[in-house]
Order: sequence, then structure tokens, then C-alpha cells
Amino acid sequence: MMWAAVVLVCAQVEAGGAAERAQRLWSGGERAEAVKVLEAALAAAPGEVALRRQLSEALLALHRYSAALECAKGLGRDGAALRGAALFKLGRHAEALEELPSGDAASLRLRIDAGEALGQFGESDRALEAWLALVGGDHLEAARLRGLRAAREGKYELAAGEFEQALKRDPCDAAALFGLGQALKRLGKTQRALEVLAEHRRITPLLDQLEFAERAVDMDPRHGSNWAAVGDAQRALGRMELARAAYARGAELAKPEEAVAIALRRARLESEDAKDVAAALALLEAAGARNNDARLWVRAGDLLLERGEREKARGYFERALALRPGDAQIVKRLEAAKGL
Repeated sequence: MMWAAVVLVCAQVEAGGAAERAQRLWSGGERAEAVKVLEAALAAAPGEVALRRQLSEALLALHRYSAALECAKGLGRDGAALRGAALFKLGRHAEALEELPSGDAASLRLRIDAGEALGQFGESDRALEAWLALVGGDHLEAARLRGLRAAREGKYELAAGEFEQALKRDPCDAAALFGLGQALKRLGKTQRALEVLAEHRRITPLLDQLEFAERAVDMDPRHGSNWAAVGDAQRALGRMELARAAYARGAELAKPEEAVAIALRRARLESEDAKDVAAALALLEAAGARNNDARLWVRAGDLLLERGEREKARGYFERALALRPGDAQIVKRLEAAKGL
């Protein structure tokens, strides 16, 4: 018995060490390696509940839903929320409802959508009321969800008002846009409905692009190009502050071969969207101090030439030409700056 107790203690110590190592790897962006550490540790100590939960959560975060579901089966009742979330993501809504608890906000939020998907509107409405009681009526998603319920009940004036409120909070809420368009059609406001539905069609592929980019970050947040792709998607949606933040993170992580492309994209946001040429030039100069690349100086020269600042533009084009002697496009720009 004493030897068995010693073995158990050693196993627990080893499991704890693996959990901490995996957490460090995860925090450092090495997520695939973190999962491997957890899988190996759990294989050696399958009864370690904390390890199993940590691995299940990691797999869910990496969108490996089937693996997360299988792993969470060993958690008993305590793993219901994890299993329910995995089942929901797999589109198995009826099974998800059997698992998802009714006491936490995240699970209730999924119960709302699962009930709607199954046409079990009583279930959806109960979950909505419980969710609102926990998160409050001012939650970002609250107005849209109330609008969906009102539209389902045929209360189109109320639904339109809720959807309008949701869109004030997030103009890129696709479900609110679609719901508003449909409600307006029901109210006979055809022209406005068509405009709203056209906007819904415009942003839907952009939201898909954003989701794809964010998944790449979830899988490996260490790559600057992954963050830059998020920035591109946020910029296309008109979310400039979020785009700036993503580009800035991408620039921090960028490898030398990525840095110039990211700097050019950040500069375009500032010059084209924010109309702040000074900010764009500052970004190009900062990037050029790290990577003396002709593309940066050409872009800076173009910005100044567009503003009629030929002498300053000329200086940038000369720097670019020194890096690419004889480049016909740079020569043409330099001649324009000289007024030739």
C-alpha cells in the first residue's frame, strides 16, 4: 500500500509538471507542442482529471472539436460544458442540448442557438431569459437576440428596433443586418430593406475571411503574417482600431521577409482610410530603419508626390534607386519628382 501511495504521488507530481510546461508553451504561442505534452502526460496518467480538462480545453480552442469531445468524455458531469460546446461546434445540436448546463453564460449562449437551430423555440427563449439575467440587457449580443425572438413572434416593429440597436453597437453584425432587412420587408419598407440586405451580402464573405484569419492565429499566434491577415480582414470591414492593433502585433512578430509587406499594409490604412499621410510616413520610416527596402521608400515617395511635395519625394526615390539601380519604375517616379 505504501508503495502504491508513493507511485500515486510521483504520478501527480509528474502530471503537475506537464501541466505547467504545457501552459508555458501555450502562453508562448507553441500550441501544438503544448497539446503534445498534455497528450503524452495523459497517456501516462489517464486518471488525472486536471490534465484531461486542460487538454480538452486546448483542443476546443484549436477547433479540434471531435478530439475535444472524445477527451472530455472522461470528465463525467464536470465535462458537460466542454462536451456540449464541442457537440455544438460539430453541428450536433440535439446532443449539445443534452449536455450544455443551464448555469453558466457561455453554455446558455450556445443553448439559445441550438434551440433556434432545432426549432425548439421554448428552449431557446428560456435559455435567452436565463442568459440575459446573467450578462445583463446591455450585452453586445442582447439586442440582436431579442430582435430574433421578436421577429419569430411576428413583432416586426419591435424586431427592427432591436436590430437597429444591435447595429449601432456593431455595424458588422451579419445576423442583425439580415434580420433587419427581413423585418423591414415585412413592414413594407422595401427600399431600405434592399439596402440593408445588400450590405449583408457585402460583409458576409469579409466576415468569413476574418474567421479564417482568426483561426490561423488560434492555431499559431507566433506568426506575424497570421496577425496581418486579421488586420486585412478588419480593415476591409472598416474596423480601423482593430485592424491597427492586429497589424501592430503582426509587426512585432514579423520575420524580416514579412516585415516590409506588413509595414506597407499598415501605411495604406493610415494614408487611404485614415487620410493621415504623416502617420503613414512615420510607419514607413520606422520600418525602413529596420529593413532598408526600396519598396518602403517608393511608397513614401508616392505619398509625397501625390501631395505635390516633389523635393521630399525625390529624396525617397533616390534612396530607393540606390537600392535598385536602373529600376525603370523608380527612374520614372524620380523624373516625375524632378518635374522632367
